Amino acid sequence: MQLSVSEFAEARGVSRQRALALISAGQVKAQRVGRSWVIDQQEVNRRAARGRPLSARMAELIIHAMSGDVPERLDPQERFFLGKYVDRLRRDESPLELLHSWLRSRQIRVVDVGANPADIPEIAADRRAVASGISDPRAGMSAAREFEGYIEAADLERFLRDNLLVESASLNVRLHVVGRKPADPVPLGLIIADLADWNRPREDGRALDLMRGVSWPH
Repeated sequence: MQLSVSEFAEARGVSRQRALALISAGQVKAQRVGRSWVIDQQEVNRRAARGRPLSARMAELIIHAMSGDVPERLDPQERFFLGKYVDRLRRDESPLELLHSWLRSRQIRVVDVGANPADIPEIAADRRAVASGISDPRAGMSAAREFEGYIEAADLERFLRDNLLVESASLNVRLHVVGRKPADPVPLGLIIADLADWNRPREDGRALDLMRGVSWPH
């Protein structure tokens, strides 16, 4: 279901002007239809950003930290700032909001498309994508009718065509588009970051559970 800007603003509890500003800033996905914007209803529950994304390098280091695998050779400045960000994550009342805001630079973009649920096992088996988020077993979620993973930008269009993935009212495939696909299995930090982006109760609960089990660097 698609909403007008005014309908989205009312559902989100913001002014129409604020809704337009969020669209302009890229924080709310919208499509231009004629002279108006239309917004997918799923955007209503999309987590708001708290500030700008960190650099791709610092996002990578935070993901390493959440995976218990911080590189030993860091320059003093990197180690200092990583410590600051980790400390803030551990103390903040809403760490998932910080992750959603800080780690957007881990990917080029996110593509949400629809697939026949019966095709999900075949999509998940396609080696051009590596499972993450709700599709990684460590997330502890039953996501048989959905798929989430990372794919290289060079493979995206062919992957979409080969697997008949299209825009749909029912979006059940989420692809994180990157320059270079992560190793399989992906680092734990990526799973936590991906779960945080969903802004759904079950995913939030699992992300927080996984964060509580992290052996943070000292």
